Amino acid sequence: MSNSGGGAPRGISFSNTVHSEVAPCLPLPSLPVFCGAFNHELKLFDGQTGSRSLNRNDVVSQAGKIADLLGATDVSYLNLRAESTSITCGFLEPLDLYNEVIHCNSEAFEYITPGPIKEQFYGSTVSEKKPFDQSIPIVNQPQRDYAGTHNHQPDYILPNDTVTSSRKPKVKKKRSEEHPLSTAPDPIEIQDAAIRNFCEFLEEFCGRAEIPSDDRDDTEWLQLPVSDLRVLVNEIMSTRAKKVLNLVPVDVLVRLLRVLDHQIHRAEGLSVNECENSDSDVVSSICGALESIHAALVVMAHDDMPKQLYKEEIIERILEFSKHQIGDIMLACDPAYRALHKPSENGILEAEEDEEDAEFGSASKRRRNTFRSAKLKKSSLNRVSASVNTILQKLCTILGFFKDLLIVERLSDSCILQLLKTSFTTFLVDNIQLLQLKAINLIGGIFYTYTQHRTYVMDEVLQLLLKLPFSKRIPRTYHLPDEEQRQIQTITALLIQLVHSSANLPEALRQASNGNLIFEVSIDASYPNKCHEAVTETCCLFWSRVLQRFTSTKTQDASELKTIMESLVMDLLTTLNLPEYPASAPILEVLCVLLLQNAGLKSKDIAARSMAIDLLGTIAARLKHDSVNCRRENFWIVQEYTSGDNGERGYPNDACAVCGDGKIEKALFLCQGCQRLFHAGCMGVREHEVPTRGWYCQFCQCGKQLLVLRSYCKSHCKDDGTKNDSLAENSSESTESIARLEIVQQMLLNYLQEGGSADDVHLFSRWFYLCLWYKDDPNSRQMLFYYLARLKSKAIVRNSGIVSSLLTRDSVKKIALTLGQNNSFSRGFDKILHMLLASLRENSPVIRAKALRAVSIIVEADPEVLCDKLVQTAVEGRFCDSAISVREAALELVGRHIASHPDVGLKYFEKVAERMKDTGVSVRKRAIKIIREMCTSNTNFSEFTRACIEIISRVSDEESSIQDLVCKTFYEFWFEEPSGSRAHLFGGSSSVPLEVAKKTEQIVEMLRRMPNHQLLVTVIKRNLALDFLPQSTKALGVNPISLASVRKRCELMCKFLLERMLQVDETNNEEVESCALPYVLLLHAFCVVDPTLCAPASDPSQFVVTLQPYLKSQADNRKVAQLLESIIFVIDSVLPLLRKLPQNVVEELEQDLKQMIVRHSFLTVVHACIKCLCSASKVAGKGSAVIEYLIQVFFKRLDALGFDNKQQVGRSLFCLGLLIRYGNSLLSTSCNSNTNTNIKNSLDLFKKYLHAEDFVIKARSLQALGYVLIARPEYMLEKDVGKILEATLSSGSDLRLKMQSLQNIYEYLLDAESQMGTDKTSDNVVNYPIDAGHSVPVAAGAGDTNICGGIIQLYWDNILGRCLDVNEHVRQSALKIVEVVLRQGLVHPITCVPYLIALETDPQEASSKLAHHLLMNMNEKYPAFFESRLGDGLQMSFIFIRSMAGSSDNPNPKVQLKVPDSMKGKVDGGSFAYARLGVSRIYKLIRGNRLSRNKFMSSVVRKFDTPFWNHSVVPFLMYCTEILALLPFTLPDEPLYLIYAINRIIQVRTGAIEANLKAFLHSLQEDAKTLYGNGVTQQGPSSEPVSNHAILMDLNGTHQESTDQLVSNHSTSTPSNLHSRNSCNSYSISEDNLQKIQADCLAATALQLLLKLKRHLKILYSLNDARCQEFSPTEPLKPGEVLSKQNIPFNISETRVDLPSTYEEVLQRYQEFKNALKEDTVDYSIYTANIKRKRPPSRRGGRSGRMAGRDDDDDDEDNDWGSGARRPNNSGRKSNSSRGRQWS
Repeated sequence: MSNSGGGAPRGISFSNTVHSEVAPCLPLPSLPVFCGAFNHELKLFDGQTGSRSLNRNDVVSQAGKIADLLGATDVSYLNLRAESTSITCGFLEPLDLYNEVIHCNSEAFEYITPGPIKEQFYGSTVSEKKPFDQSIPIVNQPQRDYAGTHNHQPDYILPNDTVTSSRKPKVKKKRSEEHPLSTAPDPIEIQDAAIRNFCEFLEEFCGRAEIPSDDRDDTEWLQLPVSDLRVLVNEIMSTRAKKVLNLVPVDVLVRLLRVLDHQIHRAEGLSVNECENSDSDVVSSICGALESIHAALVVMAHDDMPKQLYKEEIIERILEFSKHQIGDIMLACDPAYRALHKPSENGILEAEEDEEDAEFGSASKRRRNTFRSAKLKKSSLNRVSASVNTILQKLCTILGFFKDLLIVERLSDSCILQLLKTSFTTFLVDNIQLLQLKAINLIGGIFYTYTQHRTYVMDEVLQLLLKLPFSKRIPRTYHLPDEEQRQIQTITALLIQLVHSSANLPEALRQASNGNLIFEVSIDASYPNKCHEAVTETCCLFWSRVLQRFTSTKTQDASELKTIMESLVMDLLTTLNLPEYPASAPILEVLCVLLLQNAGLKSKDIAARSMAIDLLGTIAARLKHDSVNCRRENFWIVQEYTSGDNGERGYPNDACAVCGDGKIEKALFLCQGCQRLFHAGCMGVREHEVPTRGWYCQFCQCGKQLLVLRSYCKSHCKDDGTKNDSLAENSSESTESIARLEIVQQMLLNYLQEGGSADDVHLFSRWFYLCLWYKDDPNSRQMLFYYLARLKSKAIVRNSGIVSSLLTRDSVKKIALTLGQNNSFSRGFDKILHMLLASLRENSPVIRAKALRAVSIIVEADPEVLCDKLVQTAVEGRFCDSAISVREAALELVGRHIASHPDVGLKYFEKVAERMKDTGVSVRKRAIKIIREMCTSNTNFSEFTRACIEIISRVSDEESSIQDLVCKTFYEFWFEEPSGSRAHLFGGSSSVPLEVAKKTEQIVEMLRRMPNHQLLVTVIKRNLALDFLPQSTKALGVNPISLASVRKRCELMCKFLLERMLQVDETNNEEVESCALPYVLLLHAFCVVDPTLCAPASDPSQFVVTLQPYLKSQADNRKVAQLLESIIFVIDSVLPLLRKLPQNVVEELEQDLKQMIVRHSFLTVVHACIKCLCSASKVAGKGSAVIEYLIQVFFKRLDALGFDNKQQVGRSLFCLGLLIRYGNSLLSTSCNSNTNTNIKNSLDLFKKYLHAEDFVIKARSLQALGYVLIARPEYMLEKDVGKILEATLSSGSDLRLKMQSLQNIYEYLLDAESQMGTDKTSDNVVNYPIDAGHSVPVAAGAGDTNICGGIIQLYWDNILGRCLDVNEHVRQSALKIVEVVLRQGLVHPITCVPYLIALETDPQEASSKLAHHLLMNMNEKYPAFFESRLGDGLQMSFIFIRSMAGSSDNPNPKVQLKVPDSMKGKVDGGSFAYARLGVSRIYKLIRGNRLSRNKFMSSVVRKFDTPFWNHSVVPFLMYCTEILALLPFTLPDEPLYLIYAINRIIQVRTGAIEANLKAFLHSLQEDAKTLYGNGVTQQGPSSEPVSNHAILMDLNGTHQESTDQLVSNHSTSTPSNLHSRNSCNSYSISEDNLQKIQADCLAATALQLLLKLKRHLKILYSLNDARCQEFSPTEPLKPGEVLSKQNIPFNISETRVDLPSTYEEVLQRYQEFKNALKEDTVDYSIYTANIKRKRPPSRRGGRSGRMAGRDDDDDDEDNDWGSGARRPNNSGRKSNSSRGRQWS
């Protein structure tokens, strides 16, 4: 290197060492230590501060010793940095010491790096970048790191290396002789001497390679040893370092290149894989050729070289040889690649590419599959030999020089494409990471320099993506700088590099080394914006190709490509907001834009939309995550920036301005600019790097730097005159203040400028940042050169990067993250979120579920997003989604953040509570859990009471798991023992813990808002038993301690309720009843579950004695009545538990009860009083005296009243019935002989009042009769009582009587059920006295089950009849009876299956749900019974729907219903919708069993086989057809089997029906009498099968029974008219023939419905004939088959429901039947294309014309149809014909 530059030579300073490492090796006191030191003012010893000259004689005289010392010094153990470090140096004088040391020992400054392969570096081989102009004080720039620029000496010694030692010193000797020692040598003389020496060396070198001869040929070029070639490379590099290589004569260099070319040519065709020994001649030749390539490229890649050097044939040979060696190295380094690509004569890379070009898709797939298998076969062969490693290192160096050559000389397109092809191939191989990094740089250089090839490069990147392994665990080998354990794919790094290069950094700006050159760059103010547009174009080019490939590939390949894209996105998100990778944001931004458009969310392809939602959700979640982190970031620079330019804040004078800590343990540094104190750690810098004085904080330093840059640009603009006046004006205005944004931006630029590598990749990053900021700056166009100056600030401002270099990388990452929030990509978050919210309204449930998951991961990043109004609206909208999975996902989205964000829960409470009534079980469960979490996570939850009400409403849910969840929830709320102590008591005298008191108050508050306590009773009952625990816990047995704990808490709650009632009574004298009512109701609920809770062992009578005074209340209103009813119930429940009550209490209680029975106006209170009075009489042991007395009182009152006062009469009848019901046990044990007489008299009295005209009295008497029959059920077996019950249960009975009669039976069944539970404790036989001393024995332990079963069976038909009553309340009451009967097992369950199936179609939800629940239980217990009655149930449902729609006065369904004269026989759309839902629910019960569902469909289809005529048979068949068409099929097997069953019916019945109709029509064309006879004797036997005669006889019999109910054609709107048997037309039809032909027409109509159904199924489910033919019901199901369904309506409204009576009508039916059969021959795809035609053409035209030559038109038609008639027999059944016969 020439010393004219004024700096120290590079060789003298170790670029990757620091002062502390080198200083111990330099003991000379007079030697300055700037050699290798960062700070040029640093000295080894304290001394004078002035700089001492190194050219002093006392220093130069020590050069030999210094050379010996450096030569013997070993620094290989030191931690040497691989990359160069910029070293500032202030020495400007020529350095003679360096020259003298080099003269003494040319290798003095070499060092050896430790590693597996020993390398020897020569001082003259250090390469450097093109020099900057040294007029700027910052003189030294980073070295270029070629990673192989230094020669690599292998461990072995080549055979021909013997000449090395004799030549190398000779060269050095010449150099030393021609440069005598001088204190001030002339630079020109030194330069000339260097050129002269180098030329002599080259002449000598070339002379050794050439043999002088007149006619030279190839054989006269000698192969030079590798050592000589290495010496040549070192000399060339040394000359290049001195910047005189371009001054060497051209002819010398041309001769050199010719010699090198022959050296390369000699090694062509050799492969390192063909030699077994690493020291063979092959390896030597290859190494020599590579050294020759290295030397040639060093020469050609230098600046300003003559054009004569760049011969195309030499460059192409270099490329070809390098390509071949790279291929060999890839084979040697990667066993998997070697297994895939065997060496061939034509070359490895060409063969591979040819195969992939021929068939890319399959080749790619084959490569991936083989790639996986080959990976498993890796062995010790993976260890690379030393020779391979040496060649690999040299190839890396060569690729580095190729990049320089691209910039210096423009290569041909063929060379460029070959380079690209070779570089891209390296990415397919493992274990060559360094070569891949060099390939990335090379491809980036091509992309930057050769813009015409950018499209090709992007295409190759896409092809490379598709060739790489696509698993989610794809290897990531590209290490991110200073990021621990963070790596990305090499292909992603390549993409980022290409996008950086696409920013079109001006070449002049790239080479500019000082500030003056910046202003010589000829670009306009819009150039940075154009660069940004070029970046966007590059990103669009890449992503559009990827997305286009995605949409055009098959499902499997699309899935692979989606995985590849996801891996790319994950890598880009990994690099997002890292300082070195600004391109990640634009790449992702362009992807988002495309995904938001037609390539993603707006695509017609559901897979594309699904993929777009996944990617957008991931990206948006990261954006939100970064936004949250930035918002929470407390780094002081970020805080300064986000606080804005609002003025200075107050800072402490004696403490850190960041943390406010003034402790002296940490050093505080004073900023000379803002005069603030800082800790080094708070600033984000390393403390040992902060200078002790003259220090500025980062803000002040960068602010000063920007002011200098702005002033610098201003002065240049003024000197320029007219070039940029606006910049000068703008600069003058803003010189005083620099925006904080610019300061923070400059910190990032300075960091990148300080950390730039030799290739200055960060220069492109800095330019990229400036283009992004330039676009967003509104004033940027007036400040172009200011932005350019910021790019090269280090070349303009001295020490510009010192402060920024002190920042830690973590601090710079925070700065980059903060700045990233300002770019357009981050600002696009709202757009992405809004589009994802819009996708929540998509029609496809798959898309909605995907969108919901995408929104959920965004919410994971920041739950506060849920509080956004748009998000809340969208998520709540998905709560009501049609798909259960979407609704559950929406709830899950909200539920995950309830505990951490209570405000979110409060916003969504209303909508979540609504979802507890959802039809999906999983949705209801999730809603309950969310509400529970809202309550438990927030002790002061304002909606706790309402939440409890909503949850407890699901305790009666039809799903048992939800019932268990509800009970467990309330167990956790109220009944679980808390972990803390219960030391605090409620009140002073109370023994109830405060915690129990609070829980009880919560229950009371909930009960205040509930209509009754029935649900609470269920919760308390199940909590006392703990039967909601998991099955595993139940199997081990419930912990008795837990049971005792719950019971103890319930007892304490009851005790607290009693105390609270007394407190309310004491404090509120006016409204005692209203205040005490909730407490009494809760006490009532506890008592219903277990009366012993209100009978504490310490004082069992406490509750009775305390509550009895409340019975004296004189108030008579609803609240008081409710209060008294509950109190009386508690007393009545506790009385049987007491052994003895005080006499005065008993007497007082009886007196109060009798008074209320007589005078109280609320019958519910009277009912409770009578029951309690009977219990009190039993406990007191007084017998039936009181009961008999009251009976006589009401007898007398009824005698006196007669029928006049209906209210008093009804009340008396009510009391009389209750007295007999509850006093029956007392009366039966009474010694009074009038007891039975009183009961008989009461029965007669009730019968008398049943004949009253007033329905109120009738209902009361029937109610009283029911009470008596409960007590004496044997009376229900008597005829007169039976007639009464049957009359009240008949369809024509009054609604009130039907309801009361059903209520009587229901109460009787419940009483009998409770009696069975009571009788389990006794072993004796109970006898009920009957008339004449007879008794009905009842088995011990069974209650009155025997008589109960007989009674129910006696009235069972009537009860079932009321199940299908017109009134919904009657149906519900009857269904409750059915539920109890089935629970008790009193009747055979098969009898009620049809009625339950019919009730499945009930519009009333409660009835349909209960019926479905009963059917579910029955299907589990008796599947055979259930399946056998499905067909009957379908018919019953049809009858029920018609009765509901057509008649309010419905007859008993056990008898044939009278239906309206509806032509179509169909009901309104709403009723049919309920029917469809009901039958769908039934079908879902059996759908899981293939045999069951097939039985069901077969049973329904068989109803079309032999239909019997009645007025509703055709409407019923239409109903069945529509039900079958709308069954919820999920597997292809289901519609295929239905078509199979239809084909079997058609196959058997079609021929006979067609023959009969045809014969009948022909017979009528002749004379009526004669031809009729012929038809009977000839046509009948030949055309009708035997089985058909039996069918016709059945049909005739049925038809005669309904001859008066034939209806007319349904196309008229008038009422149906009866047709005469012999109509007035040209053909007369006899009675017998008419009946037969009508039966055939009815069968034809049934088959037409089946044919329409079949065609509809084929179209609906896209089932062609071939698929139907291949189906077999015995074949196993194919797993994974998907059933696709279209939305096509099914219309059979044109079906005729009447029978024909004339020849014309029969002919029309015949033609319709023929057309239906012909349509069946057409495949569904052809039919849909011609569906508008009147008569669709035949599928096979040849067959339809076979009989066209006949003269008879009718015969022609018949045969035309006949040929088609065989087709329906075969279409869909050709392969199953034999199987069809076996089934038929």
